[in-house]
Amino acid sequence: MHVWLALGWHDIRQRYRRSVLGPFWFTLTTLIMVGVLGFLYSQLLGQEISDYLPYVGIGLVIWQFISTAANEGCNVMIGAGHIIKQVRMPLTTHVLRMVWRNFIILLHSLPVVVLLMIFFGHALTLEAILLIPGLLVLTLNAVWSGIVFGVLCARYRDVAPIIGNLFQVGFFLTPVFWRAEDLKDRAWVADINPFNHLIEIVRGPILGVPVALESWVWSVALLIVGFSAAHYLMARFRERVAYWL
Repeated sequence: MHVWLALGWHDIRQRYRRSVLGPFWFTLTTLIMVGVLGFLYSQLLGQEISDYLPYVGIGLVIWQFISTAANEGCNVMIGAGHIIKQVRMPLTTHVLRMVWRNFIILLHSLPVVVLLMIFFGHALTLEAILLIPGLLVLTLNAVWSGIVFGVLCARYRDVAPIIGNLFQVGFFLTPVFWRAEDLKDRAWVADINPFNHLIEIVRGPILGVPVALESWVWSVALLIVGFSAAHYLMARFRERVAYWL
C-alpha cells in the first residue's frame, strides 16, 4: 500500500518542483476557473450567482476528477511500461498511484468551492456527512475504470482516443453547467447518465440537498459492474500486459 501512496505523492512533488505555491496551484486554478465560468454562465442562463456558482464549481471539480482519471487510466499501463517490464509488482499499483495522484488534486480543489459556498451565505448541513461515502464510491469507480481502460488500451491503442472523445461529448450531456430539472420532460437524459449520479452523490451532501436513492443505486451498481469487468480482465490478461507494451 505504501508504494502507490509514496509514488502518487512523488508525482505531485515532481510536477511542482521549484514552484513557490506547489500543489496549491490547483487551488488557485480552480478558484479562477470556477469564478470566471460561473459568472459567465450565470449571466447567460439567468441564474442567481450565489446559488449557481457553488453548483457549477462542485460539478466542474468532480467532473475533472472523473474525466482525468479515465483519460490517464488509458495510458497508465503504457506509461509504466518500463517498470512493468523490469519489476514484478501488481499492475493495480500503477492504477492506484494514478488515482491517488488525482485524488490529491481533488482535495486541493474541492475546499475552494466549499469556501465560495460559505462566502455566498450557504452553510454545511448534516447532509455533509454523506460526503465521505460519496467520495469513497467516486474514487473506487475511478480505480476500476483505470484498470479496465489501462488493460484495454495496452492491447488496443485506438481505445484511448475513443474514450477521450466519449468524455468530451459526455461533458455536455452531464448536468455540470445546467440542472436536470431544467429539462422538464427530457430529464431522463440526466437520469440515465451515470456521470450525473456520480457527481450528485458528492455535490448533494456539500450543498445540503438530499441525494436521491436512485443516484446511490446507480453509483454502487456501476461500482459492482466495473469491478467485475476489471477482475475478469486482470484474471485473464494480467500476464500478457507486459508483452503488449
